[in-house]
Amino acid sequence: MTTNLELPQCWKDVQDALDAGIDRIILFGPSGTGKTFFGLNYGNISAGAHRLICNEDMTSADITGHYKPGKDVWTWNDGAVIKAWNGDGINGGRVVADEINKASGDVLSLLLSMFDSPESASWEDPESGRIYRPRPGFSVVMTTNVEDMRELPDALKDRFPVAIRINQPHPDGVARLSPDLRAAAIASADAERGRRFSLRAFLAFDQMRKSIPQENAARLAFGERAYESILDAIAVNGVS
Repeated sequence: MTTNLELPQCWKDVQDALDAGIDRIILFGPSGTGKTFFGLNYGNISAGAHRLICNEDMTSADITGHYKPGKDVWTWNDGAVIKAWNGDGINGGRVVADEINKASGDVLSLLLSMFDSPESASWEDPESGRIYRPRPGFSVVMTTNVEDMRELPDALKDRFPVAIRINQPHPDGVARLSPDLRAAAIASADAERGRRFSLRAFLAFDQMRKSIPQENAARLAFGERAYESILDAIAVNGVS
């Protein structure tokens, strides 16, 4: 699925970690660089990949499951982690957990227990008494936009032995842009505050400029204060 664009070092490091069998990894850094997309689509995901978007309103039902009313009967629906634990029935799948640090205290405690080592992780269904455990191959990719790993709880960092700062968009995402935008998108992904723009902003700009004047598209995508500098960067890269 990778393009012929060269992988930046950060993405090489992620691939090396996965290839070495690391099954708990944190991808942190600027937003819009493809961290979640990578977790859902790369590496060994033959048994499925499930996204978990963490926030303060999230409940244990999103993690373990809940009953859902049907036409005549209520049916149980597994949560994202149980789905990944079960995988394809033989091998475990993957959970891509976005911003675990934003989960409430009780939910975070549950996630920490379920993302523990395979020997320690388990969950008992309070109604049936069934004990769930992750099948072999279960993995977790945690993504977060924090810039300093010290902002994360120690118990969380302890469960993820490898943390890699992603400072460039993934080449497969960059390849979706028109060629004249690629260098500017790469440069601005990890620029200083106020000049940092995600790949999503460039994709939106690329789409809008096909139907409206480029200057208007840039103003809408990058804002009044920055759009002129972005246009200048695109022009310079085009000449180069």
